[in-house]
Amino acid sequence: MASQLTDRVLLLGPLQVIHNGLPLNQPPSRKVRALLGYLAMSPRPVTREKLCELFWDVADDPRSELRWCLSKLRSLLDRPTKKRIVADRKQVWIDARSLDIDAQSVTLRMQKTLADASPGELRSLLALFRGSFLEGLSVDGAPSIDNWLAGQRHRFSQMRQQLLERLSSVLPPESDDRIEFLRECIEVAPFDEAVHLELVRTLLRRGLYAEAQHQIDVSLARFRTEAIDPGPLEAAFAAAQRVTSKPGVVSLIDNARFDTPSSSPTANTRKSTLLLLPFTAAPESVADADSITSDIIFGFAKLRSFSVIARGTAFSLRSLPPGTAAALVSAEYVASGHLRRDGNAYVVSVELIDPKSDRIFWVDEFRCNAHDSYAVPPLLATRIITGLDAEIHVIERNRALLIPPASLDAWQAYHRGLTSMSRFTRDGNLEAQHFFNRAIAGDPTFSRSYAGLSFTHFHNAFHLNVRETKREIALALETAEQALLADPSDPAAHCAVGRAKWLAYSHKGAVDGLNRSINLSPNYAFAHYSLAFVQCQTGDPESAIAAADIAARLSPFDPMMFGTYRVRTFALLRLGKVQEAAQCAKLVGLNAGDHVHAHAVSALTLAAAGRLDEARAERRRIGDLRPDYNFRQFKEVLHMLDDLTDIYRSAAKLLEIPE
Repeated sequence: MASQLTDRVLLLGPLQVIHNGLPLNQPPSRKVRALLGYLAMSPRPVTREKLCELFWDVADDPRSELRWCLSKLRSLLDRPTKKRIVADRKQVWIDARSLDIDAQSVTLRMQKTLADASPGELRSLLALFRGSFLEGLSVDGAPSIDNWLAGQRHRFSQMRQQLLERLSSVLPPESDDRIEFLRECIEVAPFDEAVHLELVRTLLRRGLYAEAQHQIDVSLARFRTEAIDPGPLEAAFAAAQRVTSKPGVVSLIDNARFDTPSSSPTANTRKSTLLLLPFTAAPESVADADSITSDIIFGFAKLRSFSVIARGTAFSLRSLPPGTAAALVSAEYVASGHLRRDGNAYVVSVELIDPKSDRIFWVDEFRCNAHDSYAVPPLLATRIITGLDAEIHVIERNRALLIPPASLDAWQAYHRGLTSMSRFTRDGNLEAQHFFNRAIAGDPTFSRSYAGLSFTHFHNAFHLNVRETKREIALALETAEQALLADPSDPAAHCAVGRAKWLAYSHKGAVDGLNRSINLSPNYAFAHYSLAFVQCQTGDPESAIAAADIAARLSPFDPMMFGTYRVRTFALLRLGKVQEAAQCAKLVGLNAGDHVHAHAVSALTLAAAGRLDEARAERRRIGDLRPDYNFRQFKEVLHMLDDLTDIYRSAAKLLEIPE
């Protein structure tokens, strides 16, 4: 097809548009490049309204911005005799009939190529991969597009891995090409145990014992670096050596090293492991089910809150009973699901089970509109990830509560700390600090424990130990930075830095840190909430509401839900929607527990809306929690703009809260 076309759009790698064999200069705007990729991959016209929502989270005139971006695309793709950027008043699309788009070619040819398994065709399709999808591109201020980019990158990475695995399976077992393709497959899927094992087996069959030994050392070191238990892989390597070695041949692989436990010191963080078995579906929906499964595994890996078995291994276990599959990979949890069509909706039923007892921990059902089928997998995956993540952490916290404190490992101590911290009391916070410090002593490389400790200092500075505010802010920053040093890719570490910087009145630094957290893991609800918390007071109130909505959608039963209501209260009040703000403020008070500043938000907002009886009930609650509470304390901990300060000062006078 490419030989008959004069123009090519290359998305698998850095964006390139090629005309008559020559690459054209790319537009400097990241949004223009991302818009080109989005439209090129869309199977149908996209409404202007949807594009504005996706690309311009914050903009005075998103439709005007969209028109500007389309003008740049026209100069790139339109030709005197070919109008490829087509738009009417409602919709936009690319007429791709005279374009060769590499990502679309891969998508169209993928299944047939895998089925035919011709080495030549497999190599031809692999050659289209110059790198990841729109490599190096990110879009500030458009989290939905960054999430879409992440999903596309994962999707095409999985396709590349499938092609590599299929090609390596049809090449002669001992060919040099097969070894090289297996090495490339490891670079694409670095934690797929099956590929590491197959490469070592191939080297052993060739009699390349020194290379096999080196590969084993490199593979195990890679797993240990990412805190992934290498035990199952070690055992598999040992079995491969025993099967492959010939009598009389001295192997360079040390059997004893695999058959006995390692005596080298290791950190004692025992993260829970989830095995996600491929979702089932009717034959016509199997591809979508596999895509959703892949997206969930990818999302969990980015979230970094616990371990998840790699896709290649998970898919190879799909025919086994859950208990048997879990035993092979030492997984404490197994999740499975079924995808079905229900009219205009996709519905996924998911269950989480204990593989040892086959007891069901949790079940739920997720649905979304099937209209934009290419967007269905990442959308459903996001909802399923947050549901599973929340449920597993609840189970882990409950288990940790049953263990004597002296017997806790770092992982269990961390969960005890989360439980204590969520009480939002002085005693609970002190107890949480004890457990987080216990987790850090057990494993100084466990970033989440530092992030949790930073959050306890945040709470002290915010409302539990305000007499030591400066000291607590310094400790919040220090422990957040330690979390970042322990794991620069942990979204919780960046979130802790962002929140600590907000305490220190570094509002831009706070937003930057929180956006980095969201970019690392768009499924991290607490980062979305924290960003909303900052923006509702010092940024754009409409953006704050949007971020709060994402947090609520991702984690609808979060113990911080009262904070989400508080965000909406501030934002609505700044937008002049006083009665709507009062409704949210009522929910703040009902869910705030002993959080005195939250009750103050509720009381003052209700008073500002003229609902004095309800406001005075909240005022009495404030007096019970802190008899000496005054407006200065409220104003100092919440970095409000002057318009909110004036509204709340007048309300404080009505409720006789001293200045």
